[in-house]
Amino acid sequence: MNPHKVGFIFSKSDMINVFLSSVYKHNPMSNIYIVSIGSNFNAEQNVSEVQFLLNEAFANVHFSNFQWIPAIGDHYTQPFYNGAVSFESSLPALELKPKLKTMEAQLGRTPEQKAQGIVPMDLDIIVCNEEIVHQDYNRFPFVKEAVDSLLKIDK
Repeated sequence: MNPHKVGFIFSKSDMINVFLSSVYKHNPMSNIYIVSIGSNFNAEQNVSEVQFLLNEAFANVHFSNFQWIPAIGDHYTQPFYNGAVSFESSLPALELKPKLKTMEAQLGRTPEQKAQGIVPMDLDIIVCNEEIVHQDYNRFPFVKEAVDSLLKIDK
């Protein structure tokens, strides 16, 4: 064996984790999430408010750019203001989701309003660590663009 030659084999997952650790100063006991953010009612104010809430609740928070997207679907008439956020949390996804739903409710989201096409705030977990966990990533180009700008995923 040559003492000057050391071989390392890294999986794609290992390389992504090294990247995440360097960019986000990742604590191995926490998870890195990317969450989509959307609003079609009082949108810019609601996005500003949820940015404040997310900064208060989580560590290493980074936001994508936001953009206006025309309404998609029959019962939505107002355009959506969309972007994404990445952050660290020790919460597992099953505990994070209710916390995000509470933030949505704080900003006025109700089932009745959603049925009428009014969405003050929509927060969906798109990526947990390096795994895409929500279909909106592949369903909507604006979600993919926002997520990729944060994680630099080349899919």
